[in-house]
Amino acid sequence: ELVEQAGTVFEVANTIRGLIENHWEFPKGIDQNVNNLKRKRDQLNGQKEDIESRIKSELRPRKKVKKEVDLWIENVKRINGEIPNLESKVRGSSFFSRGFLVKNVRKKEEEVEELLEKGRFSDDLVVNDLSWIGQVLPTPSLVVETVKRKKNEIMQHFRNDEVQKIGVYGMPGVGKTSAVTLVNNELLKGEIEFKIIVWVTVGRKCSVIELQNKIAKAMNVSISEDEDETLRAGMLSEILSEKGRFVLILDDVWERFSFEKVGIPESSKGKLVLTSRSLDVCRRMDCQVVKMEPLSNEDAWTLFSDKVGQNLMTSADLLPIAKSIVERCAGLPLVIVIVASSMRGEDNLPIWRNALAELNRKISEYYRC
Repeated sequence: ELVEQAGTVFEVANTIRGLIENHWEFPKGIDQNVNNLKRKRDQLNGQKEDIESRIKSELRPRKKVKKEVDLWIENVKRINGEIPNLESKVRGSSFFSRGFLVKNVRKKEEEVEELLEKGRFSDDLVVNDLSWIGQVLPTPSLVVETVKRKKNEIMQHFRNDEVQKIGVYGMPGVGKTSAVTLVNNELLKGEIEFKIIVWVTVGRKCSVIELQNKIAKAMNVSISEDEDETLRAGMLSEILSEKGRFVLILDDVWERFSFEKVGIPESSKGKLVLTSRSLDVCRRMDCQVVKMEPLSNEDAWTLFSDKVGQNLMTSADLLPIAKSIVERCAGLPLVIVIVASSMRGEDNLPIWRNALAELNRKISEYYRC
């Protein structure tokens, strides 16, 4: 019996010794496991930087990052937050507790390896953002330095979070719409982030309901056909608010209107730009005012020469008549373009004289009215 008992004890002792030896070997390599984990984490972060660089180069207005790419980046950030905690636990652990921690280290290492594999995105990282609204407009033919300067002035107000409403005013044909068109196209480049950019031409005698319909149509949404303006305003305000940061451009506003009645939310999320012939309209709508000035003599002549043809402007006979015509256009880009386009390629001196006489007559009639 003693022999049998001794044998049993010996077997138990060997088993215990084996367990202890295994437990000893198990945690002995944990430092190497941690080093491997950190090395793979660094590799993962390098992969993340490359992907973020690709996103930056691919991301454009009307595009958004794919959900799977967003999720991958979030998981990489999560792993980066978890590894230092795990490393800290290993450093502060006892010999025996390391046996349990090594499993966590290896599991985390497997997670990193899986992310490295999933991060090999071969396709584009962005897709079309179907919720994005905006339209590049044809570049106006009236673009001269004066108009560009006003565009830059308006853009400065877009960079100021304290300015929500911008009113661009000036006499007909001075270039208000041209300047705001340049602003629209500049915003679409995405330097300042907006979710939607809506352009609406308002026009004379536009009722609240008509304006509501125009805004809704520009956003490709429908609002109630109910004649109740208040209900429609509530729906429109909710739609605009849900879209996030928005720009609403209202061209050719003739009269003051109530933002609340139309359904335009006045918040830091949105920017409103309106063009008007009336300074009073801009002021009464509490806008930051931008005045469109007539073109300088130099800009007016440059625009006229470009439109009529530079070769004609070398004629000693035509030159004084052309300068008189430009002077009578009073620095208004639209008038200059109309007159110059009608005279393009024309080198007949009597026709030029008739054009000047006709222009003088039209101006005299205008002032008599």
